[in-house]
Amino acid sequence: MYFTGYRSPKTWSNLGLVGKSLSFTTDEVVTKLGIGYIEHQSVECAMDTAVRFTLLNAGENGEINAKQMLNQHTRLAALFEAGIVADGWYIDAEGNKKRDWVYIKSLAPLHKNSIASSYYYGDAHFSGHILGEQIAVWTGYKGRLNMAVNSNPTAIYNEGEKGFVTYRFLDNIRELTNALDDKTVLGFINKSLNRMVKSGKAKQVTHGRGRSFRWNAWGWLENYRQKHLVTMAKQRKLGDVVNGWEFTKGEITDMYGVEICDHEWAPVEELYTYSIAMYIPKWTTYSWESDKTTVTLPHLFFTKEEAEEVVDELNSNSYPRKGASIFVNGEAQYPYFSVTSAKQKMRVKGSAMIEDYMPPLDMLKRMQLADQAMYSELAKLLKYSPPKIAGQKTVKE
Repeated sequence: MYFTGYRSPKTWSNLGLVGKSLSFTTDEVVTKLGIGYIEHQSVECAMDTAVRFTLLNAGENGEINAKQMLNQHTRLAALFEAGIVADGWYIDAEGNKKRDWVYIKSLAPLHKNSIASSYYYGDAHFSGHILGEQIAVWTGYKGRLNMAVNSNPTAIYNEGEKGFVTYRFLDNIRELTNALDDKTVLGFINKSLNRMVKSGKAKQVTHGRGRSFRWNAWGWLENYRQKHLVTMAKQRKLGDVVNGWEFTKGEITDMYGVEICDHEWAPVEELYTYSIAMYIPKWTTYSWESDKTTVTLPHLFFTKEEAEEVVDELNSNSYPRKGASIFVNGEAQYPYFSVTSAKQKMRVKGSAMIEDYMPPLDMLKRMQLADQAMYSELAKLLKYSPPKIAGQKTVKE
């Protein structure tokens, strides 16, 4: 169940219910974070989005009342709240039927923001097939639309014409901005404020006549603004190399167009460990299977060349063995050896004093060949540490 007037805040923003800038600041980061936060909330009524922006636009210390919220954004939002502007259809200059937000010249309500059932929030308020028809009152599927509710049914017609003629909202925003009187717009603003205070979307600061309100997400905005400042105030330059470690952006978060980086030192060259796998063809009583059993030998290498040297020796000298050959279709089958690799992730926090760190490969060797206590101490110096491959011997009591 949902209200037929619900849409995403981004939809309302694209219709002009949210401004593109903030009057109290020229800080692009604050603007992107604030407006981005509003546009990416869950679905809501048009006036809720317009009021949110108005509260944000009042500034961090701004505390305003409903009358002070009268502006072009809330005036336009009131048209949607009143059902005057509907998600519907119109006929363009070429005679094509187009879906968009529309209204009729008499400003009679085209829909009622009532509860309905749907799989999503994008249903049109009325069907395109009714355009050009003489309609007085029309009730849509499951009552989601009431044409000309609480108005003279003839008001739905365009003056001097027969049929149902709609006009595109975005083509006529300027003339529609002041279509409703202040008292009507204030009524919708107050209803929105009651909803938003109850749901926690806005904070009520004072009570009684002339009650005032403020935006509810200043703490969130300041938190991400500070993270961005830390990102921009990094002491190192991207690409700096020290002891084999390179200064990088690390994990990047795009918060509504504001880049926030969690800087890291990463190995200049990617780190790998290498092992030797023994591939043994499976044998059954009846057949020689193409599938093979794989066994990883207890050897650990830090360069591919070292591992390949041992593999070449094993493949040359291990087989055939006297009496150990199996013949399939007249050909001997033997186990064989191959090199396998595993990429090891090592990262250091960007704030670390990297000059005190040993080179990445040396550190990886130390962690793998040392005992568990030494591995744990070195792992504490890393943001991301590789798993311990060479372990300790388990002694049973």
